[in-house]
Amino acid sequence: MVESKEMNIQREVDIKHAIPPKFDYKKEKVAIVKLDDYEPENIKGALKSILELLDLTDYFNGKTVLLKPNVLTSNEHTFTPCELLTGLIQIFKNEAGVKEIFVGDSTFTKNLTSHYLKKSKIKEKCEAEGAQVFNFFESEREKIDIINPPYSAEESIYLPKEICDTDLIVNMPKLKTHTGYVYTGAIKNLYGTLGNKQKMHIIHKNKDSFQRMLGDIYFAIEETNKTDKPKVLTIMDAVVAMEGKGPQFGKPRKIGLLIAGFNSAAIDIMGYTLMNGDPNDLKAITSVANRTNLPIDISQLEIVGEKNYSDYIIDDFKKPKIKTLKGTGYAMKWMPIRLVKLFLKMSIKINKKKCTLCEQCVNHCPASAMAKKKDKIIIDRNKCIECFCCGETCPNDAISAKWYIFRIAPYLFVLFGLIALAIIWVVFFL
Repeated sequence: MVESKEMNIQREVDIKHAIPPKFDYKKEKVAIVKLDDYEPENIKGALKSILELLDLTDYFNGKTVLLKPNVLTSNEHTFTPCELLTGLIQIFKNEAGVKEIFVGDSTFTKNLTSHYLKKSKIKEKCEAEGAQVFNFFESEREKIDIINPPYSAEESIYLPKEICDTDLIVNMPKLKTHTGYVYTGAIKNLYGTLGNKQKMHIIHKNKDSFQRMLGDIYFAIEETNKTDKPKVLTIMDAVVAMEGKGPQFGKPRKIGLLIAGFNSAAIDIMGYTLMNGDPNDLKAITSVANRTNLPIDISQLEIVGEKNYSDYIIDDFKKPKIKTLKGTGYAMKWMPIRLVKLFLKMSIKINKKKCTLCEQCVNHCPASAMAKKKDKIIIDRNKCIECFCCGETCPNDAISAKWYIFRIAPYLFVLFGLIALAIIWVVFFL
């Protein structure tokens, strides 16, 4: 009798935390298709190959679909190419039987989003193909509760009504580095559905917590899905990736691939591996993988299309050091812990020669840590939460992030030099 009661309790726990069928649907399947350029005909061929490889020929028939691109700034190689968006819209409209097509995103503010949608020509070209384009800052919001307590950072997420009402979402990130969070891909691209980004940066100052919150957005979107199949399909642009000072001022690096699948963690496992990174290092990836029972091991993925993914790994891909996320874990053990934390703290630096005092960084700092005083921008180091929003919004590449120890290195050299001279004086002259 006791055993039966314990079994019932365990069964209730298992049911409560069971993975819904939609997260098991082809979760380990990743389609990789070669694409050398953004020529419209080549794009259409690659996209059709993805639909075939993932058995999606009839998946969109009669559905409403929303495309979620990356519209961060209008600089070349920072946003999802118009050709990729319009190519998919044409396939959906003419061949896949899609009922209605939408495109939507948000950056930092309502005005900036409108500006980037216009400057990138995404709004113009998508509307010309018959898609309705949304600025999510103008959207009505719906509260979606998160039912995944062992991993979630938030209890609920407020999503645009268009995301909630649409049958399917096609997440279309660009493979890029990120100065503040090392990597930005499938999971982080969904951050562009929020309208309270600045608040989220303040709440989740801890970078592990922030990355887990990104997973909450993905789960919140799937909570609006009433079917047993996934609502979110990701098609990642890795044709021309970005290395170095991403997500805005890095340099283009050709990989020549489109990567697609239903599990956003699987896409990011592949994407970050192509950067010659270890997906286990990034909480954004491990959080979503753990929540969907996905092995964080690229050898466990079911790869279709270009199966020899190792041929595309770029050994010298320039990306931020993973230590920026791990804090003191790599520090020398003999150093006082508080000193270590200080030295390994990210330090925002402003290049005065490039700075035009436009105050974009001041206006978009979530922590209100920046201000214009006379002829320069100053930073309150005690308020700075190292999110690098300032660098993302700067239009002049005037902001960079380095470890604090490098910022004070010249002063340390002078100090050590004076100490050395003092020791020599004591030893030889006293």
